[in-house]
Amino acid sequence: MKKILVTMLVILLAWSTPTAFASSNIPIYVNGQLLTPDVSPYIENDRTFVPIRFIGEALSASSIDWDGSNRAAILTFNNTTMYLPIDSRHVSINGQSYTIDAPIRIKSNRTFVPIRLISEILGYNVQWVNHSAYISNNGYAPPKEEKKYSSEDIYWLSRIVNAEAGSEPYEGKLAVANVIINRKNSSEFPNTIKGVVFDTNYGVQFTPTSDGSVYNTPSEASITAATHALNGQNNVGDALYFLNPAKSTNFWIMHNRPFYTQIKNHHFYG
Repeated sequence: MKKILVTMLVILLAWSTPTAFASSNIPIYVNGQLLTPDVSPYIENDRTFVPIRFIGEALSASSIDWDGSNRAAILTFNNTTMYLPIDSRHVSINGQSYTIDAPIRIKSNRTFVPIRLISEILGYNVQWVNHSAYISNNGYAPPKEEKKYSSEDIYWLSRIVNAEAGSEPYEGKLAVANVIINRKNSSEFPNTIKGVVFDTNYGVQFTPTSDGSVYNTPSEASITAATHALNGQNNVGDALYFLNPAKSTNFWIMHNRPFYTQIKNHHFYG
């Protein structure tokens, strides 16, 4: 058992997750079932952290306890007990001490642990496909990674998302990305992402193309939202328009298109 644990921990030190994620909305599948934590995962030093209660319950922990005197979480899974001190690189597995490269953290009053640490010690396989984490111990094979878009698509989509929704939350960025994609798929607009972004058929459609901000390097959050949208995540249905009423000088959309939803500062229309 000790030899197996040492091997797993060595693997943990060598492996890292993809770096293109924002610190939210990372799809996590356990044996093929999509699970949604109540608090968003986050990335730190190329390690994905998830709430300890979420991963504990997802992997059928028999108990999840807290040692307040020593500020340590305790996870018990049948024959495996993990003692996980906060902000420490030293953990205990069944009484044996091990050094890890990504310490347990407390963020927003919640305890977070590296998803790979807990999963692989318990014998689960962790794979990343299409920016989603697949954890399995039953032979489940995640879908093959398929790119449904070109490098040009992600280049321009992430830039227009960053320019139009850089200060918006992830949901707002994803929504803007989907408006662009919906236009590409509509016969009313150009049939490429770049064509939609720079469309001037009825005048300049997106101000960042005229003020130059569309050429700025996008944030990782914008790249993530654009990638997720291109991979099929959609939170605004068939919406084709959006605007910020506080900044807009043209309200044609509000008077002529059906309202769909509001996400922070942007209103979306069909």
